[in-house]
Amino acid sequence: MLARAPTRIDLAGGTLDIYPLYLLEGEGLTVNLAIDVWSEAQVLPRPQGGVELVSLDTGSSLEAARAEDLRPEGDLELLVRAIRLLGRDRSLSIRTRSHAPRGSGLGASSALLVVLLQALTGGSLLADDLVRLAQDLETQTLRVPTGRQDHHAAVRGGVNAIWFGVGPDRVEPLSEDPAWLEETLVLCYTGVSRASAATNWRMFRAYVDGHPRARQALGRIGQVARGMRQAILDRDVAAVGDLLAQEWEHRRRLAPGVSSPRVDSLVGAARNAGALAAKLCGAGGGGCLAVVVPPGRRRAVELALEAAGAVVMPFSVAREGLRTLPEDALLL
Repeated sequence: MLARAPTRIDLAGGTLDIYPLYLLEGEGLTVNLAIDVWSEAQVLPRPQGGVELVSLDTGSSLEAARAEDLRPEGDLELLVRAIRLLGRDRSLSIRTRSHAPRGSGLGASSALLVVLLQALTGGSLLADDLVRLAQDLETQTLRVPTGRQDHHAAVRGGVNAIWFGVGPDRVEPLSEDPAWLEETLVLCYTGVSRASAATNWRMFRAYVDGHPRARQALGRIGQVARGMRQAILDRDVAAVGDLLAQEWEHRRRLAPGVSSPRVDSLVGAARNAGALAAKLCGAGGGGCLAVVVPPGRRRAVELALEAAGAVVMPFSVAREGLRTLPEDALLL
């Protein structure tokens, strides 16, 4: 089976998808859009026996006589944990590929895990069960609390408000025709990889330890997320820009290391070229920058970012999420 799923740009409310922060705040809301920067996994029988895992984008590979003999360590640890859990007593050849830059902040590792779980189970898991299983495996691997917004975007696609609270998560589609968001947003890679687990843990720890600045910032991020939901429903570009700028300023106050001189320089270059706002995707620290541009300024902003050393990444909103591709499709 070959499966693929989109990554995402998070616009507001990140970190509020982490258990139990959203409960401590009453509820959490994140707003994101799935994009056509894909993660893919293929699982096929292996006639010669044993288990083989090949990561086509990193060039890493592992092989063992049994799934449980694969060692969960290094760059492939998350994938290995999934294989050890679901690949017992099976002879498997597994190929994976992520089309996102390493450490992009686009939720690529979560999307990759989702497609691998889909392929390993033959698509037998319900969407919510798939999301929860992926989150459990990530938490086990990273050894810090993790969130769920990335998995929801990978499974469902589209532009969504995702509500977290007591009971099941609620996914609210926000836009049936998201072409205007594709024109409004510029995505670029800063050239600086980042590790979200460390950044999220600093935010989580500061909040739980009762640091007033962190608690105030996270509360305001929740308010911004509610405003962002309404701005998208209203298709209000100016409001999206204003709220994205607010989200970034509050996020910078959550914990050290969210931004950097390099990132600040790129944000400044985009703003000087006419952008309304910019923020890092994911928890921060590096990766990709999402930039809101008004009509008529897109190309000027792209040129300014490229001149400052960023790599502009064209994208479209992924209207659908996790897909199983035809049986004769191959991941080469």
